Amino acid sequence: MEQNLSPEQVKERIAKLEEEVRRLQKELAGLRSRQLIDALTLRDGPLPRENKTVVRTTRGLTVKGTRLTLYSIMDEIKDDNSFKNIRDIYELTDEEMLDVLDYIHLHRKEVEAEYQEVVRRAEEERKYWEERNRERFAEIANLPPPPGKEELVAKLRARKKARIEAESKK
Repeated sequence: MEQNLSPEQVKERIAKLEEEVRRLQKELAGLRSRQLIDALTLRDGPLPRENKTVVRTTRGLTVKGTRLTLYSIMDEIKDDNSFKNIRDIYELTDEEMLDVLDYIHLHRKEVEAEYQEVVRRAEEERKYWEERNRERFAEIANLPPPPGKEELVAKLRARKKARIEAESKK
């Protein structure tokens, strides 16, 4: 490196280096985006590689070191959420997102079958708990207000009734 640079020369050199760093970062981001887009659109299909991200646990297929399942990611994909947004929501790195998408692509039938089973079980559980709690929620709704709170509970019920009536008129 040159010696005895003036402060202006140092500032100019720093500005050039910062500009070069920004250009390289932009180029790298473009390459990553193209790689991600290629994998996502499956235009050429992702290149087979060792997958260090997807592991099988008692919860099913998960992202290594997390509780995040591939089924949650598939829910987001089926809801037409962008892959970049999915990556950001679950705080995945580009590499992890590519590994997940690679795995889904390379094992599509198996993953889809497991996903359908998970969705079916989740619906059954939701119905079970909804039915089980229906009676308890009705009991709670019919409980008398706590002593000294009768007036407050009456006001709240009146507001709720007015809101429901207003919404039904719309």
